[in-house]
This record gives sequence, structure tokens and C-alpha cells, in this order.
Amino acid sequence: MTRRRHAAAAEEAERRRFPAEVEAAETDEFRGGSVLGRDEILRGDSLPGVRIAAAVQIDGAPNYRQAGSLRVHGVAIPTIDGIRNVLNHIGAHKNGMHKRVLWHNLREEPVVYINGRPFVLRDVERPFSNLEYTGINRARVEQMESRLKEDILLEAARYGNKILVTDELPDGQMVDQWEPVMHDSIKTTLEVYEELQVEGYLVDYERVPITDEKSPKESDFDNLVRRIAQVDKDTEIIFNCQMGRGRTTTGMVIATLVYLNRIGASVPICSLLV
Repeated sequence: MTRRRHAAAAEEAERRRFPAEVEAAETDEFRGGSVLGRDEILRGDSLPGVRIAAAVQIDGAPNYRQAGSLRVHGVAIPTIDGIRNVLNHIGAHKNGMHKRVLWHNLREEPVVYINGRPFVLRDVERPFSNLEYTGINRARVEQMESRLKEDILLEAARYGNKILVTDELPDGQMVDQWEPVMHDSIKTTLEVYEELQVEGYLVDYERVPITDEKSPKESDFDNLVRRIAQVDKDTEIIFNCQMGRGRTTTGMVIATLVYLNRIGASVPICSLLV
């Protein structure tokens, strides 16, 4: 009986071991979630230093820009506060200017928000490279985000409600740190926008997964054109990807062409997407 108590005590001590005593490599090696698996890290999704010149700087929403005077906008991956700041800037709240927003997230990678910040999966050996999910659809990527959320909560329960994450410093160095996690502090991307709707923001959210640095599929073009053409011409159209450049610019071009066609105007695209 004494031996059993000692074994149980040792097991409990291991379970409650303070996260600072756990090596990062140990955590990565023994990860076993259905999405957050072995040899994978949770990397902060904000990329320091990757910014473009813009007339308007919005906190938490890097690379925000608008296509001239058109109701077409683009932004890099924002924080939750950054999303609010963009919506407030546009006036998309019931207590504001009552502007409606159609927000397109063009990320194909599963993204979760922890304490208001976006995080993505990366291979521990290739922290600077995106994991590709070419051909993935909205239902699948949102299912992966839900499972990733559960993986994080289960792992955090083993380490005192903390999860090991990796962030990139401005000099490009990668550093590991423990992030506190509670059930209400981690959200899938869909949950973020659903909660913003409850807060009174007039935002309609759509996920259109597109692989970075590759042309969108014909079905993606059709989906974007259909949605943009169906909304009122006064609706503000927003696109985001990771850096707010490649995929976001593609979306902005599509929206601009559709918008100009609807109003019967003819303006050079290059004069708008700056």
C-alpha cells in the first residue's frame, strides 16, 4: 500500500509539475493531440517587421488599407482588439454609423486566438514555413480549429493551465514562453466573429481557404464574386490573410472589379490598390 501511495504521489507531482521545469523539447515531443501533434509548435501569428506603408495605422490590425474611396479593405491577421478597431474605424456597430461589413478570411491554416492573440501550427523544425492544406474547405478548416482548441485545453490542464507557445522577436529569433489558458480565453476564429456579432457589430463572416502564393481555385473565385455581388453596394468588404498582401490583394482586386462593374465605373485598378 505504501509503495502504491508513493507511486501515486510521484504521478501527481509529475502532473502538477510547474511549467518552467518542463523543457520545450519535451513538450513538443510528447504532444499527442488530434491536431496539435508531435513535433508541432503553436506560433504567434503576428509577423514583426512585415508591414507596408499605409495612410491609416490601426492598432492590432497590421497592413490595413482601403482601395481608394471604394468600400474595399484589406488587413493582415489581426488580434481580437484589432478586429474591433477596424470595425470601429469603418463604423460597423449598431451604436455607430450602422455600416454593414462582409469580412472574408482567406487563411487555409487553422488559427486559434489565445488571450486575444492569433496562433497557428508550425513544424518545430520549420517554424518559418506555413503548413499547407491545399484544397481544404471551410467546414474542414473550422473543424480543425475546434479540435485544436480542445487539444490546447487538454494539454494546458497537464501544465497548470498553461500552454507552451513560440513567438518571433523583431530580430527573427524564436523564443518559447508559457501562455496562461482558461476555457474562455481561447477561441476559434469563427467564435471570435460570432461574439463580435453579439457585441453589436454588423459583421458577416466568411472563411474562404486559399493556399498562400498560389492562385485561388475557380470555385473560390465564384464564391467570392457571388457573395460580393449579392450584398448591398453600401456594404464594406474586408479581406484578411496572414500578412495582408498576396491573398488579401487578390480578394481586393476581385471585390473592386465587381464593385466597379455594379456601379458602371471604369477606374484603373492600380490607382486604387496602393
